[in-house]
Amino acid sequence: MFYYLNNYFLFAILGYFFETTLFTLLKLHNESGFLHLFWTPVYGVGVLTAILIFNIVSKWKINKHLKKVILFISFFVVLSLLEYIGGVAMELLFGYPLWSYKIIPLHVGKYISIGTSILWAIFSLIYLYKVKDYTDKLIKKIPKFITIAILIIYILDNVITIYQVLHFRGFI
Repeated sequence: MFYYLNNYFLFAILGYFFETTLFTLLKLHNESGFLHLFWTPVYGVGVLTAILIFNIVSKWKINKHLKKVILFISFFVVLSLLEYIGGVAMELLFGYPLWSYKIIPLHVGKYISIGTSILWAIFSLIYLYKVKDYTDKLIKKIPKFITIAILIIYILDNVITIYQVLHFRGFI
């Protein structure tokens, strides 16, 4: 359980800093994520989803090149679906879209872009085949009490954010 929690937090935090840096470089006035602190949950969910798919497909007794093609297609489809569901859920919660790919070529509605989905599939393959062993070594060194402390802070951030949004929207 701690392995998956640590993966989630590591990539939610890295995703936050990735998007913040990207928005700064592109001079966009966006903020990453919807929580108060420095994490963007979709990245944590995305990496756990990619690990799950990878673990399932890795057990199949098929050609390694075919396996990578199946993984690429699976990442493309599932991570696109995850981004779509996350976008719709956030719009329902906040009352407005938190992001939109409408200005990006080959967008599919607000929440999905073919180009972005291809990049997520490529990044997933690179991570799982080239980087994961290194992050696993780091993750396994994190003491359980640190993970528990981060989890408590994360839960509090979610509760406070959701309460504030529901209060602001007049639901409570």
